[in-house]
Amino acid sequence: MKKGAFYHILALGVVSIVIVGCKSQKPVGLTNIPTMEPIVKTITVPGPVQPLSPGGTGGIPGGKPSPGTGGGTTIVEIPPENADLGKNFNGSQVEDRDMFLAQMVHFEFDSSAVRPGDLPKVEIVAQYMIQNPTHSLLIEGHCDERGAEDYNLSLGERRALAVVDELLRYGVGPDRLRTTSYGEKIPITNGITEADFAQNRRGEFVLLKPSN
Repeated sequence: MKKGAFYHILALGVVSIVIVGCKSQKPVGLTNIPTMEPIVKTITVPGPVQPLSPGGTGGIPGGKPSPGTGGGTTIVEIPPENADLGKNFNGSQVEDRDMFLAQMVHFEFDSSAVRPGDLPKVEIVAQYMIQNPTHSLLIEGHCDERGAEDYNLSLGERRALAVVDELLRYGVGPDRLRTTSYGEKIPITNGITEADFAQNRRGEFVLLKPSN
């Protein structure tokens, strides 16, 4: 093989490796996740996947399959001070996920503080709940994909609980509220721009109505 042809093939190989490497990379934001003491923790219970019963701890919904396994349940444990959440949930409510779509709240990067601009949305939800005392509310916490899975699960729960705090402040009873965190598992968009990440950092309201 001529030396010129050899170098030409070598150059093509290097270019191919660089291109493939670039295509496989995507922004990951934080490279070092801040250390902090989470107000919730997750544990994995071995065994077949079983959703938590409505009579579980505080009535908080919980179970979901453990990542990478065929069984077990990941449980988000709530702080003792929130033990009254969801006490009147009986599992027979009908979900309405569209009622409060316009009231979805969003969070800053790595933050669980409800933004001042989103407080009017929370107030609208609170007023509805006060006017409809037989309805209950599930608050879901979501994150963007940056950060470790367990960290995002905890962050999503802190976001949901921050929304609960605001609802309590507006006068909604804690027995009519419950929370769950999906971490990064259910993005609105799969894009990797900052605008996409901002959409995924959110709190959603799921209205629960009596089935009869």
